[in-house]
Amino acid sequence: MSRASAAAAPPRRAIPTLEVLLSMMERDGNSWFANYRGIEIRSAFQPVLSVSHAKVIGFEALMRARTPKGEALPPPLVFSLARRHDEAVLLDRLSRAVHVANFADQGGEIGWLFLNVLPQILEASWEDAVFAEHLIQRFNLPAERIVLEVLEQPATDERTLARTVDAFHSKNFLIAIDDFGSGFSNFDRIWSTRPDIVKLDRTLVGRLTQRNSDHELMRHLVSMLHQAGTMVLAEGVEADGELMALMEADVDFVQGYWLARPHFSLTRAQASALERAPLLWPMFASHSARVPHLPAIRFESFESTMTAAALCYSRDGDLARAAAIVFEVAGARSVFTVDEHGVQTQDTVSAPLEAGPRERRDAAKRRLAPLLEGSPGNWSRRAYFKRAIAAPGRVAVMGPYFSLTEGKGCHTAAISVQVEGRTMVFCADFVPNDDGVEMDAVDSD
Repeated sequence: MSRASAAAAPPRRAIPTLEVLLSMMERDGNSWFANYRGIEIRSAFQPVLSVSHAKVIGFEALMRARTPKGEALPPPLVFSLARRHDEAVLLDRLSRAVHVANFADQGGEIGWLFLNVLPQILEASWEDAVFAEHLIQRFNLPAERIVLEVLEQPATDERTLARTVDAFHSKNFLIAIDDFGSGFSNFDRIWSTRPDIVKLDRTLVGRLTQRNSDHELMRHLVSMLHQAGTMVLAEGVEADGELMALMEADVDFVQGYWLARPHFSLTRAQASALERAPLLWPMFASHSARVPHLPAIRFESFESTMTAAALCYSRDGDLARAAAIVFEVAGARSVFTVDEHGVQTQDTVSAPLEAGPRERRDAAKRRLAPLLEGSPGNWSRRAYFKRAIAAPGRVAVMGPYFSLTEGKGCHTAAISVQVEGRTMVFCADFVPNDDGVEMDAVDSD
């Protein structure tokens, strides 16, 4: 296409059609580009790696913009030039058209193509699903190869955004929520749009190598996203420590300078990634060997102890006597009982502690006084209660979960027994320590 035709802009308030956008594009060697207000817009591609498979499963298309003098411009600055909605639509669609053309023209036969899209565009223009479908049809790409990344920015009408996302899903496009963990992030958009992938923001990933960073929190976040039915991609991965922490957290995909820098050439970008991908699992094996793990939790002896203590309690209802049996096991912290409805029937019996631990426990109890005083608790929602009721006579062990009184991971074991003709659930909390808690997790989680 000629440079003269590329300069022909649509009417100022016209919603740009695919033909208009194609008229603004040119081909330079093996690369497509476009001009917007004198700014040259090109594509760069960064590989996305599947951690489990240690292979490239797609590329994110990134805008590379330059002034007539060759000065690089960041994409947010380019989009700031589009002050009206129709111009924002034009620029958003134009950049996607350039990326799709380059991906298809360079033989993009590997995995997904990730394309950024502003939420304001989807929110106010449900026809965008039709435009996107026409765009990929022009370049012979199936919809299931395209992942639309909705930037984690506020939208004035989240319901309309959700309907537009539904329209994309109905046409077999994949949807990703981008920049999760940045300032605007919350779960509302995940619940309303049901994305296929959530991308963790670089700022969140970067915290993993900071002092006192909480890797357990990252594991819980990834677990929550998985339970919400979405895959998790961590972007901006640059350091070995970040990568190892993300692998421990069970993220599905990674992207960043550790793997490969963006490149105009798909072939070059992929080649860089293929050099790094084989290092992934050997590095993790070495990392796992160096990092101290929680002591192995073997529940064999504890299961017999819990059974003996529960039988003791069933004979005379003396909770303190039964608790003394449990406290012979290292790591046991407290014992309590609940009835068949999950309601706690007696005060919790705590293990005797030395001076230092006792002081910490007393301080924790003072902080938690509103929870520990007054009416009994109902623990019928807890998994250990449900499992104990479902399998009478068997010890169910659940956890770990964070204990406010211990400040670390805590497990709860439970077994149902008959006490004077009533079903009771005998429970014990324990914290694995350096001495090891030898238990056999028959029903552990």
